[in-house]
Amino acid sequence: MKHSRLRLLLLLVLTLLSAPEAWSQVTTSAMNGVITDKSGAGLPGATVIAVHTPTNTQYVSPTNSEGRFNISGMRVGGPYSVRVTFIGYKETARDGIFLTLGQNLRLDINLSEATTELANIVVRGQRDNIINSDRTGSVTSVQREQIERLPTISRSLNDFTRLTPQANGANVGGGNNRQNNFTVDGSDFNNNFGIGGNLPANGSPISLDAIDQLTVSVTPYDVRQSGFVGGAINAVTRSGTNNFSGSLYTYFRDQSFIGNKVGNEKFDLQNSQFNQYGFRLGGPIIKDKVFFFINAEIEKNTVPGQTRVAATDANKYGSATNIARPTTTELDNISNYLSNSLDYATGPYQGYDFVSDRTKITGRIDWNISQRHRFNVRYSQTEGKTPNFPSTSSSPLTNFPFGTGRTDINALPYKNAGYYQEANFYSLAAELNSTFGSTMANTLRATYTKQNDPRSSDSRIFPFVDILKDGTPFTSFGYEPFTLGNLRDVEIYSFRDDFSWTLGKHNVTLGAQVDQSVTKNGFQRFAASYYRFNSFEDFVAASDPSRTPAQRAAVLPTDFAITYSLEPGFAQAFPSFKFGQYSFYAQDEFALTSRIRLSGGLRADYITFPDPLKEHPLVSALTFANGEKINTANLPEGKVMWSPRIGFNWDVEGNSTIQLRGGSGIFTGKVPYVWIVSQAGDAGMLQVTRTYSGTAGINGLPGGYRGFSPDPAFYRPETVPAAGTVIPNPISAVSTDFKFP
Repeated sequence: MKHSRLRLLLLLVLTLLSAPEAWSQVTTSAMNGVITDKSGAGLPGATVIAVHTPTNTQYVSPTNSEGRFNISGMRVGGPYSVRVTFIGYKETARDGIFLTLGQNLRLDINLSEATTELANIVVRGQRDNIINSDRTGSVTSVQREQIERLPTISRSLNDFTRLTPQANGANVGGGNNRQNNFTVDGSDFNNNFGIGGNLPANGSPISLDAIDQLTVSVTPYDVRQSGFVGGAINAVTRSGTNNFSGSLYTYFRDQSFIGNKVGNEKFDLQNSQFNQYGFRLGGPIIKDKVFFFINAEIEKNTVPGQTRVAATDANKYGSATNIARPTTTELDNISNYLSNSLDYATGPYQGYDFVSDRTKITGRIDWNISQRHRFNVRYSQTEGKTPNFPSTSSSPLTNFPFGTGRTDINALPYKNAGYYQEANFYSLAAELNSTFGSTMANTLRATYTKQNDPRSSDSRIFPFVDILKDGTPFTSFGYEPFTLGNLRDVEIYSFRDDFSWTLGKHNVTLGAQVDQSVTKNGFQRFAASYYRFNSFEDFVAASDPSRTPAQRAAVLPTDFAITYSLEPGFAQAFPSFKFGQYSFYAQDEFALTSRIRLSGGLRADYITFPDPLKEHPLVSALTFANGEKINTANLPEGKVMWSPRIGFNWDVEGNSTIQLRGGSGIFTGKVPYVWIVSQAGDAGMLQVTRTYSGTAGINGLPGGYRGFSPDPAFYRPETVPAAGTVIPNPISAVSTDFKFP
C-alpha cells in the first residue's frame, strides 16, 4: 500500500504544486462559487446559467442560503458562457471559460444593483492551473492542443505521461507502469492479464485522434479513486457539437528517418515502412440535442524479419556479424527432407519481413435528454496482429545457456516456427449525468471491456523440434511450443454511481461501484509435443518413414515434453477464474472559511473470488523445503480494504497568490490476473504438463519410446487420466499470506 504523509512543508509544496486538478475515472468537469452583493454578503436565490457554446447545452443552478452554487456533470472543454441573474441586480456574464477534465472551477461573482454602473461589476474566477481552491493532490492535465503538438513516435497514450514531473516515462510516482490505473471515459483500459506492457492492444487501445483530454493523478485524495499504487491516468473521448468538423490524416515513416552512422562508422539500413491512415467526423444529429463522433484508423508496419543469413562458401560463419552458423545447404536439405518425407512446410529461413496490422474504430453519441439529464455512449475497438520469432524459453525443461539459444547467431530457425500475437480490445461505456433540484447531482455509469489476445501460426500442427549441433541449437521447426491454443481473455463489467449533495458549506459525495471480471487462459506449453535432438542425423534416424519401427526407436531425443487436457476426449481446457470487487465510499468537502477548504472521506473495497479452484490431493500431500506445504486451491483471502483520505487547501493571503495544500491517504492496487489463472492451469486438475529427459526418462514415455511421430498425440495416454492422479510440472500456487498491493 502507498502512504502519502504530510511530513515536511517544503517537500509538500514542491511535490503538490505541479499541475491542474483532475481525477481518474471522472469523465466530466464542475463549477462552483459564491454570488455576492456589493457588501460581500451571499445572495440566496440568484440563478447561475452556464452554456456550453458548441452544443448549446445549458446547466442551471440557483444559489443556496449562503449564495453558493455548485454545478456538476459538465462537459469538458468549452468555451462556456456563464450568466448570473437576480431580481434588482444587473445581469452579469462571463464568456470564454474552458474546463479541464475533472476540474471544479471556482467562479465568484459580485453583482451590482440595477442602479449601479456596469463598470463596478466584479467577476472573479480562478483559472490558474496551479493556484486553485479545489486542488489538494498532484495532477497533470493534458489538453487536446498539447496532444496535437507534442511529438510521439508510437502514437500511444503512454507517451503523454512523461509530462508529469513525478513520472519516468510511463512509470508514475515511483511505481511500475503496470501499477497504474488507466481509464477512458471511466472504463478500464488496463492490461489486466498482466503479460506485456501496461496497456492492452499492444500498447495502443484507442486512436489518439479520438482523445479529447488526458489527466495523470499521483496523489488524488479523493475517495472516488482506487485501483493504483503508481498513477491514476484518465482520458475522455471527443464528442460532436452543433458544427460539423472532421479531418483526414496520415503518418508515414521509413528507413530514411533512421540514422546510419555511429561515430565515423556507417552501416546499411534495411527497408522498413510504417503507414497510418485515419479520419474523424463529428457533428449534430439533432441540433442542440443529439451529437455524434466517429473515428477510424488503420496502420501497417513492415520491418525486416530475419536479419541474419545462412553461411555459404563465399560468406562463412563469423565473417560478418549477421552470418549465422547453419549453411544454406544444410538448411535447404533439412527443409526438403521435412517436405518430402513428413509433408511439413518449414517456410523460409531468411529474407522475409514481419508485417503488423492494426485497425481502430471509435464511435460516440451524446444526448441532451433535458436540461437536467444528459446521456452519452461510446464504443471502441482495436484489432491487431504482430509476428514474432519463436520463444527462447524451454521451461520447465532446461533452457539453453545465454547467448546460445534458438534465436542467437549459432542458430537459424525457420519462419513457420514463429507465431503471431494477436492483440484485440473492445470497450463499451454508457453514462447518465443528472441534476435534482438545485443541490443534488448524480452520475450513473456502466462499462464493459474485453481484452482478447490469442496466438496463431503459419505452421500446420506439427511437433516443435530443436535440432542441436555440438550441444547448442542449430535450427528449429514445427508449431511454436507455447502457441497452440494460447489465449489471454479478460472480460470486465463495471457499474458505478456517484451522488453529490451540496449542503451549505458542505459538498457530500456518496458512491458505490461493482466490478466483476472473468479471466480465461489457454496456455498449453508443448501442446503439439516437443522434441530435442542432438543432431539432424539423429532426427532423420528417428523419423524416416522408410526405416523400421525398431530402427526409429533406437535413436532417442535428449528431451521430450507434452501438455494434454484432462477434459473428455482431451478437449482443450481453459483455466479460468472470477473476481469481484464491491466498493462503497463517502466524502465531505467543507469550506471552513473562504480561504480554507478541507476534505475527508473513507473508501471500503471488498475483494472476492467467488468460484474456488480445485485442490490437487497429491500435491497437498507433499512437503517442500523448510516444511512448506502447497495447496493449489489457495486464493487470496476475501477481505475489506479500508482507504481513508484527508486533504486540505489553504489560500494563505486570500488573493490566490500563495497556496498551501496537501493530504494523506491509503491507496490499494491490483494484481496481474495471470498470477491467479496460472495457478488454475498448473494445478494438474485441468491439464497436465509432462517432461522426460535423458535415456531413462525418454524410455519411460507412455507405451515406451517408439521414435519421432508427426502426430502430437502420439505419446499422449490412451485414455484421459483422472484429475489429481498425476503430479504436474511445474506447479503454481499463491502464498497463504498473499496481500494485495
